Amino acid sequence: AILGEDLPTFDNRIALDESVNDHFGNPVPKVYKTYHANDNALMKHSMARGAEMLRGLGADKVYTRQSNIVIHNLGSCRQSVDPADGVCNGYGRTHEVANLYISDGSQFTSSGAAPPTLTIVALALRQADHIVSQLKARTI
Repeated sequence: AILGEDLPTFDNRIALDESVNDHFGNPVPKVYKTYHANDNALMKHSMARGAEMLRGLGADKVYTRQSNIVIHNLGSCRQSVDPADGVCNGYGRTHEVANLYISDGSQFTSSGAAPPTLTIVALALRQADHIVSQLKARTI
């Protein structure tokens, strides 16, 4: 597999699907993903270079396919200084609900090209330190 960055696309989102309910009767989340033309070009280029590399290493047969799997849902609650541009601040604290923090990859503005787990962990640790300092100062 070759990983690349999907560009942010306005229509990409996670929303509640009112036509499907979970076992509690609540609507389930639905992922809406549209690939940008650059994403498709990157995937095509990556498959060609990957196949070339494998043949160069002696592979007789190479199988490629474009995977349209959404592995990491990122960017739906992105960080911003201005509430008009995002959902939370640099510490993951939401602009509209003062005691609500977001601690996952939805804070990112884009996907990047590598799995986001270590960055999410680093942000969560930074966020925890911030929350502790805010609790000690009695500001939350």
